[in-house]
Amino acid sequence: MEFNFKSNSPYSYIKYGGYRGKYKGKEYYLVPNPEGYINIRDSYDMFGKMDSIIVDLLNMGRICTDTENEQTKFTCAYFFVEQYGLLGFMVDAPLNTDFMLNDEVTLKDNNVIDKNCVMKTKDYFDLFFPFASNEEMSYTITDGKVVIESKSDLQQMLKHTSINNQLIYSNFYCEKIDWFVEYAKRMYRIFKKIYDKKNNGVSGFNIDDEISKYYFSGIPYIINMYGNTPEISWQPNSLKQAIDMSFGFMICSEKNPLRICKHCGKVFYAKNPKAEYDSSQCRNQANVYKSRNKNKDTKK
Repeated sequence: MEFNFKSNSPYSYIKYGGYRGKYKGKEYYLVPNPEGYINIRDSYDMFGKMDSIIVDLLNMGRICTDTENEQTKFTCAYFFVEQYGLLGFMVDAPLNTDFMLNDEVTLKDNNVIDKNCVMKTKDYFDLFFPFASNEEMSYTITDGKVVIESKSDLQQMLKHTSINNQLIYSNFYCEKIDWFVEYAKRMYRIFKKIYDKKNNGVSGFNIDDEISKYYFSGIPYIINMYGNTPEISWQPNSLKQAIDMSFGFMICSEKNPLRICKHCGKVFYAKNPKAEYDSSQCRNQANVYKSRNKNKDTKK
C-alpha cells in the first residue's frame, strides 16, 4: 500500500524574509532578522517541497555527523532555515497539545530540547523567546485559555489564528542551532542504517533497536472533496511534525526514492529508480576512477 502524504489542498508554512545567528550566553540561536518580515512570497506549501526538505535535512545530518566545526554546523542550519523556516520544536516536543495551560511541560522521549523531559512551562516559554522582553512577548491564562500578550503588529495579525501559529510564527520566536544539528544527525543516522541494511546487507540488533525508536505523533487532518473524490488534507502543527510523518512514509514505501550517491555520499531524490549517482558530474567522475583502476590492473 502506497501512502500519499501530498495533497491537492496545500498546507502553507510561513518563513521570514531572512534569519541570523545570535548568542544568548553560550547558546547560539537562529532568529528572524530585526528587519525581517512576512509576505505572501514567504508562505509556501510544505508538502509540495517535502522531497527537497527531507533531502536537505538528511544532508545536513550527514555533514554534521562528520564534523565538530561550529561554523559548518551554523552554515548548514542557516541554509536550511533560509529555505524553509524554523522547525517549530516548541509545539512539536510536548506530549500534551495544550501544554501552555499547565504549570509543567512534559516532553516526548528522545526529544532534542531537554533530556529531563519535564520543565516549568514559564521556563519552557522563555527557552524559545530568550531575546524578547515581557512587553514584546508574554502570555497569560484567561478563562481557561492561553492569551498571547504582545504589541507586535504581526502578533496582532496572528491572534486570530491558533496558539501554535501565534508561537512559532512570532518574530520573537527562535530555535537553537544545536537542536537543528542533533535532529538532522538523528534523522540521517536512522536513514543510513535502514539504507545500509536494505542495500548493503548490514545487520545487527543495535540497528533494529535504533530504528524502532523512531516516533512521531499523529497529525490531525480533514477530508476534502475534489469533485467526487475524497482526499486527506493534513494539518501539521509544525514543519518538524510534517517532516517526521513524510520521512516515515517515504522510507517505508516500496518505491522509496531516497538514495545515497555511490561517488560523493550525498543523499538525493532519485526520479529514476535505477539511479546510483546524484549528478552527471559524479557519474562521470566515478567512471573515470573505474577506468583508471582498470588500466592499473591491466598493466600489472
